[in-house]
Amino acid sequence: MERLPISVNKSNLVHTREELSFAREGLELLDEKKEALMSHISSLSTKAERVRAAMNRALEEAYGHLRDAVISHGRLACERASLGAKAGEAVEVREKSFMGVALPVVRITVPRFLPSYGFLGTGSSMDGVAKSIRGSLETIGELAEIEVGLFRLVNEIKKTIKRINALENIYIPVYEATMKHIEENLEEKEREFLFQLKRQKSRREEVEHGDF
Repeated sequence: MERLPISVNKSNLVHTREELSFAREGLELLDEKKEALMSHISSLSTKAERVRAAMNRALEEAYGHLRDAVISHGRLACERASLGAKAGEAVEVREKSFMGVALPVVRITVPRFLPSYGFLGTGSSMDGVAKSIRGSLETIGELAEIEVGLFRLVNEIKKTIKRINALENIYIPVYEATMKHIEENLEEKEREFLFQLKRQKSRREEVEHGDF
């Protein structure tokens, strides 16, 4: 088993034992982090499905109005109206931290609807397109927030699992093997030292008895 290339002494034994304890504590914390990340990913994934479905419904509604507008007013009129269409939305992006991961918080504020195109060559179907798209902006922002958050969380859990594997399969076994090696060698040295003491004591006793 691979071990650290350090000298066999009590100081290194204490240091190795401390490092091993630190590595085990780190492994426990990483396991807890992994579970928290997985739980949050599962929660956001469920939320993403719901928000994505709402966004798709809103866009389907907008495309329905757009089809009606093209049929009623023609493609060219719709294109002209779209050039002047402005939602006037305000986008605010902040970040919040979860287990050390920066997750985005997106807020989109849309003012009251006022058509930015004229009455000529337009109609209610065009208003329907604009209103549907404006209504979906907040949902799109929410979905973007969730999707980016999921991407960052998945990357973080990959890093966390990589660190866990490194601790479990490399660092901790190396420290355990090193500590065992040092302990065994120190015990052997201690036995040898005691043996030498006994031999010296035995020789002294032989000398003392020989004098008598």
